[in-house]
Amino acid sequence: MEKLRSPRSIGILTTIFILLLCGLVGCTNGSLGLRGGSISGSVLDSRTLVGIADVNVIAVSGDESNNEGNTNNKATKYAKTDSNGKYYFSDMRSDEWKLSFDRVGYEPITAESSGTVKVVVVNGETSYVPQVRMVQNYANQYITVKGTLKDAVTGATLTYGNTNIIIGKEAFTNRLPTELTAGFSVPVSLDITNITISVAGYKNYTFTADNLIADIDFGIISLQPESYSIVGRWSDVPGWVSQAGPTATIYAKASNKVIATATGVVGGENGNSGFTLSGIPRGTSVSIEVSLLGYKMNSPITVYPESDFQGTIYQNFSLKSNFSQILRDVRIYYSNNSISSGDRVGAYCEQTGTRWPETTVTNPVGLTLGTPQVVDLGTQAIPTGYTLKFVGYMVENAAGTLSNEVVINDDGSEAQVVTIR
Repeated sequence: MEKLRSPRSIGILTTIFILLLCGLVGCTNGSLGLRGGSISGSVLDSRTLVGIADVNVIAVSGDESNNEGNTNNKATKYAKTDSNGKYYFSDMRSDEWKLSFDRVGYEPITAESSGTVKVVVVNGETSYVPQVRMVQNYANQYITVKGTLKDAVTGATLTYGNTNIIIGKEAFTNRLPTELTAGFSVPVSLDITNITISVAGYKNYTFTADNLIADIDFGIISLQPESYSIVGRWSDVPGWVSQAGPTATIYAKASNKVIATATGVVGGENGNSGFTLSGIPRGTSVSIEVSLLGYKMNSPITVYPESDFQGTIYQNFSLKSNFSQILRDVRIYYSNNSISSGDRVGAYCEQTGTRWPETTVTNPVGLTLGTPQVVDLGTQAIPTGYTLKFVGYMVENAAGTLSNEVVINDDGSEAQVVTIR
């Protein structure tokens, strides 16, 4: 009779077999106290190097079948990255694992691609995978482009006017300016994108944008109004003004707001030069005011262009008709040691031609020694702001002709005294 094997012996052999098997392929937690390994890593955006959330990470080890037959030893694990792009696998058997990564908007990294990520897991240890960088895939993705259109001159936000906007190959025609504030949806672009904005009554505005890969707000976009220019010419300029060549400041106003300024030399070496007021909004009527040394305008000059005029208007500015000289009384004293009683003395301004009446010199009553040395010729109104030459003379004595050059100031109410010695 055959002797039966002890059940205790069979249990010992089974335990030894399981221990050997766990040593070869690894055991999960709770299997005879042995623990599997783990995998830790992170996924970053290749451009921003910021962690990508919600990436599906798949870890695979083994094959569908081995070399001897149809035995399936393939194992698959799943994980997803957190808000910082980190992922973690636990209870992984000891083996080589291939990792694949997939997320909408990014090029997938598969177990079969050239960039396959492989990691060897050892029981009881954590295997750290180098950072994985995923490249965004912008195919069929759209972003929103925004901006606020304003008048570059007035600063007002544009709310009306036929608007056409071209962004790359996308055209948005017959729109309102405010629609750009709401935003247009355009395809993502990794190239330099040309953007052209056309609003009725304004000059086209063109600029470029690089890497349109996320919603973007261009902020305030200032458009220059279509405009016209006013070319001014001086006339009736006195010789002394032309010789001095003062610089005039010119203002163009619309609705009591300055919308264009210019400066221009009056006379000078180039004669009666002019000025140009440019950038006046198309069809806008303006009143022109001028600040000029020694002059004040009688009233602003108003220019009325046609409603859609964009050219050049030529306007004459007469210092005789459109301006008035700022005058001041000048008192002339003539002094000469050769003056005798009975002599006739006079004076004039060489530039303006203004003359002081000739005066006959007499000895004051009671004065017996000497003769008068200073003669008061009285006052005359003289233009201010410029250097003028005053000439005093004795009618019957050419040697008595004297002169003095003086700047006539406009900062006083009393007569300015000029002494000719």
